[in-house]
Amino acid sequence: MILLEFDNKQYDGIYEVTEVEIHNDGEIVRGIMYFPPQKYNKPYPLILFFHGFPQILTFKEIIRNFQILLDEGFAVILPNFRGYRLSEGEISLKSQVSDGLKLIEFSIQLAQNDIINGNDINILGYDLGGYISIIVSSLTDSINKILLISPILDLKTKVNTLEFRNSLNYLNRFLPGSVRGIKNVDKFISKTNTELKNEKFQIEKAFSNIKCKKMKIIIGKNDKITSPMFLETLFSNYRDKIDVNIIEGMDHDIIDHESFKQISDKVRRFFSK
Repeated sequence: MILLEFDNKQYDGIYEVTEVEIHNDGEIVRGIMYFPPQKYNKPYPLILFFHGFPQILTFKEIIRNFQILLDEGFAVILPNFRGYRLSEGEISLKSQVSDGLKLIEFSIQLAQNDIINGNDINILGYDLGGYISIIVSSLTDSINKILLISPILDLKTKVNTLEFRNSLNYLNRFLPGSVRGIKNVDKFISKTNTELKNEKFQIEKAFSNIKCKKMKIIIGKNDKITSPMFLETLFSNYRDKIDVNIIEGMDHDIIDHESFKQISDKVRRFFSK
């Protein structure tokens, strides 16, 4: 696992940035790490962003939403899981969960080098990244807080819908190569269904083993991908562990900058408290 530093420090505005490469199963997970303004001292609290499906935005587009967290003193790592954009390999539940755990290991390495605070490693999961966040959290005790935004949690149902099949066909036709491992749509759906039979990747099983200290979910009342009612049912036995915020007028696609503004203060307060 490698943190690649530039010979000369690179900046995006006032924020120092460095490339990240993590080797996993002979393949490379690539990403970028943003550091808070220079007025903050190491070790920094850290936020890992677990992206959704498909992840077609650039890092520069994504970080616009998280400047509020950089300005609170957090470092932020934006990775592409294997099979997405800059990283090698093909996508699967197994590879994304494995990559998530490798990112936790990488974070612990950074803590051992006094770059980040090992007691303040956090995850922000969006869309499918929310599902991966929960599975990862059931397999490690190194996570402080988890915030899920518009999470896809009813995966077993979603992968077998016509809408999902159509989205795969759209990606293959109009954005070929942006997501790898989906070219044969029937094979990919079958593979995902097989993975979901493994208890390790079942959301209901994972919830009983969540080890993070604090968890919050923000979802729009108008979300057509994940029904707020489904979340209420899923979390009925975990109300003491999970804070669910249902936002009036908000739909699923919140990661663009203008839409994100309506929840930015909730995001900032959750991590900064």
